[in-house]
Amino acid sequence: DQVPLDPRAELDRNLLQQVEVLTRGQSTNQDWFHWRKNRITASVAHRIAHSRFVNGKSKAPPLSYLAAITGEGPKVRTRAMSWGIEKEAEVVCRYQTLKSAALGRPVRVLECGLFIDGQRPWLAASPDGIVVDVRSGRRLLCLEVKCPYKHRHRSVEDACRDDPAFCLQLDGDTPGQAPVYALKKSHSYFTQIQVQLAVTGLDWADLVVFTLKETAIVPVTFDPDLWDETVSKLEVFYRDAVLPHLRQKMQRNAA
Repeated sequence: DQVPLDPRAELDRNLLQQVEVLTRGQSTNQDWFHWRKNRITASVAHRIAHSRFVNGKSKAPPLSYLAAITGEGPKVRTRAMSWGIEKEAEVVCRYQTLKSAALGRPVRVLECGLFIDGQRPWLAASPDGIVVDVRSGRRLLCLEVKCPYKHRHRSVEDACRDDPAFCLQLDGDTPGQAPVYALKKSHSYFTQIQVQLAVTGLDWADLVVFTLKETAIVPVTFDPDLWDETVSKLEVFYRDAVLPHLRQKMQRNAA
């Protein structure tokens, strides 16, 4: 409804800033759902970029992906999702303390709404926060918080060692020293964060992975080569799957 049907259209910068403010509160705010509708968002980007449709192996786009984009899909809230929502504020407070100590200067996490890409109005992202330098007010990085319910009673290190599907891997393992983690580039969270960085214009993000035994802060940098490859696939899906779906819907409604 709010998305131009021309994928090359650009939106006014002032409008984009207004939308980000208007949609704060995210899933507790109806405006957030309204402005997300019919856009490819960071949370579905990985599935779309790896779908058979955009990789030329299927002529039919997955209907569940279309439903997620157009807002026609079911709004499911699992126990794992509830756990993450319950813990997020506590994790953000903990992160602010740890990050301020690591940098030697105070930082604050600002809540944010939906960021829409000005050059690609069909693309959007909602990070869990924007980290700013308290003294200068400068935006430093995106923040994404994950609270894996499956591993809530374990350390992040144990999850890395024992679960091949876990989002992180040990990046060097020196006995007697704190573990260093890296986000797997093959994981959906990596794609999600790349979209967030592209849309916000920031170069860095911190992924915070929280369990009841450990809080891990994992830096993630923007990868321009991977992004070029990913965004071209997202554009194919928008042009060849989402737009035809929206046009058919408009024709049905007009009939």
